[in-house]
Amino acid sequence: MGVFNRRTVVGAALIAALVYGSPLATSYLDASASGAGTPSCTASVATLSVTTDHAPYLAGTPVRITVALHNRSSSACTYATGPTSPTYQLTNAAGVTVWGSCWAGGVASPCADFLVQRTLGGNATWLERLSWDQRSGTPDRLVAAGRYRFSVSLQGLGASATIVLARVRTVALSAVDSGRRYLVNVGDRVSLNLATTGVFRWSGVQTSDPAVLAVVSGLTPAGVTVFQARRAGLATITATGNPSCYPQCLMPSRLLRITVVVRTPTA
Repeated sequence: MGVFNRRTVVGAALIAALVYGSPLATSYLDASASGAGTPSCTASVATLSVTTDHAPYLAGTPVRITVALHNRSSSACTYATGPTSPTYQLTNAAGVTVWGSCWAGGVASPCADFLVQRTLGGNATWLERLSWDQRSGTPDRLVAAGRYRFSVSLQGLGASATIVLARVRTVALSAVDSGRRYLVNVGDRVSLNLATTGVFRWSGVQTSDPAVLAVVSGLTPAGVTVFQARRAGLATITATGNPSCYPQCLMPSRLLRITVVVRTPTA
């Protein structure tokens, strides 16, 4: 299901408080309200921004988003928060909303209608951190790979960020691919099958740069080594094949060498 942000949880609690007569609503508003007579955090003094923690995101990896309101002036200003402030919206390439404010059960849901006035000190920054599990719809399921746009607005200020969701693929290689060059995306897997039967017995399978292409499993099943592309760059897979008939047949050994270029996907 879509992950609730902090404001949605507070809004749900406030609805319960209003329905059941709990003092939560009054105490919450009284504790947060402030800044009477202080000017608003408008574009002339404040900046709204959005950042994400990865690029791209693999399937199922939580998308963590940070929204920041920065007061550029030396004097305090005010802003309002609540279930609908700031307003968040995440849309796919077709412009369809797949996640946003007051989201529950994979779809947009009603939420409490209240705002709390807050004060942001001079040169100070207010942060709100959100998390989305890449799921949407009823029943909710992983959304398709591609480019998504996250937008946020707060009392006339706006900001957005592009989020790229990637899906892992596996590139299957064998000894006949020695000397070739392959292009893969960050997150992809490379499966190298060096059969233990036949003329050669392979050993010493390794990657020249584990930070770019790392071994995640070796020789399981027998003769198969699996690598994962971790970051953009270039790595070379090498292995040595010794003839199983040596020394009777006097065949030379073989050196396997496969170049893998890892790129960051853009869609």
